[in-house]
Amino acid sequence: MNTEERVALHRRMAESYRNAYLRQGVKDGEKYEAWKFAADGVYSSPYFTGDEAFPLSEFAVDAARSATNEAAAYSLRFADWKPVDFKCWPADNGFVMKTRWEGHTMEGRRMGFYSIGIVETNERGEITRWETHVDDAEYGPFLEVAIGRRGPFKGRDEYNALVEKVLKDAGVSV
Repeated sequence: MNTEERVALHRRMAESYRNAYLRQGVKDGEKYEAWKFAADGVYSSPYFTGDEAFPLSEFAVDAARSATNEAAAYSLRFADWKPVDFKCWPADNGFVMKTRWEGHTMEGRRMGFYSIGIVETNERGEITRWETHVDDAEYGPFLEVAIGRRGPFKGRDEYNALVEKVLKDAGVSV
């Protein structure tokens, strides 16, 4: 791919992420259609994994299933949870996304937070590194309502295990 094609692919990748959540389809298993992961791709997040970047292949739950579980768990307390603002900056080596997420509790309280996603790709457009950054000042209180606990979380699977427990306790199978 030339530079123009890569930038266009990265825009499609960012927009497929936004669109899947905007339609609230991720909680039902919809994937980010344009995303393909490199065999050696890694994930990193100071909030979700601590200080380490982990190979995606080492997570107990793959990225698509993790996203579905998370969206389904959040939807238990925030039925209308989705992006309300989204910006992306595609480049030749990846893209950055800034998303404002919001939803209302069953009692009508609006809560939200920002997330920043940083995605790097190889020359084939496969994701080699994906990072997620959130601010605990907003995200922490949201998580306390959504899944009963705020982070930060450590290791590959602490957050995913908690999300799966929330779904199991609610009798939800995804």
